[in-house]
Amino acid sequence: MTRALLLGLTALALLWPHGGVARDERPAARRLLGPIGSLAAAWEGVAFDAAVHEGRDEAAWLAARRALSWDPQPAAGWIRLAEHLWFLRGSAERVPEPELRTRWFEAGLQVLEEGIASSGAPEQVALVRARMLGLYLAPLVADGAIAWPGGLPAVEERTREALELALELGADPSLPEGLEDPLEEFARQHADGGHDHGRGHGHDH
Repeated sequence: MTRALLLGLTALALLWPHGGVARDERPAARRLLGPIGSLAAAWEGVAFDAAVHEGRDEAAWLAARRALSWDPQPAAGWIRLAEHLWFLRGSAERVPEPELRTRWFEAGLQVLEEGIASSGAPEQVALVRARMLGLYLAPLVADGAIAWPGGLPAVEERTREALELALELGADPSLPEGLEDPLEEFARQHADGGHDHGRGHGHDH
C-alpha cells in the first residue's frame, strides 16, 4: 500500500461518521488540528485578557474572535465575549447615552446567538442569553438606562423566547436548594400571561 493511499484512507476514517457516534459537525480542517486549535485558542484568550487589562478594546475584540475561530466549542468563550461587550464596553461609565448603550447590548446578544449555533454546549449559551435578557437588560430598560426598541414588553417577549429555546436545548435552569431564580419567577408570570411591572428592579452600577 502506497504512503499516499494510506494517508488518504486515514483521513477518510477521521472524517467519516461512525454508527452510534454523533457526527462532529466542525469543519474538517479544524477537526484535524485537534489540540493545536485548542492551544491557539487558549493563547488568544491570554491576549484577550491582556488587552482588556490595558484598555485596548479593539485588540481584545480581535483576540476573542480569533480564539473562537480556532476553537468555537467551549460555551465559555462566547459567554465571555458577550459579557465583555455588555459589562465593560456597554457600561454606563463608558457609554452614558441610553441609545448608544443599546448597540453594545445588541452586539452581545448577537455573539450569544452565534454561540448557540456554533458551540458544543448550545444549551449553556442559550440559558445565559435568557438570564442576561431577563435579569440584567430588563431592569435597565425599565429604569430608562437602555433605550431598547419596543421598550420593556419587547425585552420580556425576547426573554420568554430565549428561555423556551434554552429549555428545548436541554438547559437546566435550577439553582442550589434554598435559592430562587428570578428567571423562574419571570417564567411563571408569563406562563399565565401576566405582567408584573410594578416589582422593584435592579440598578446598573
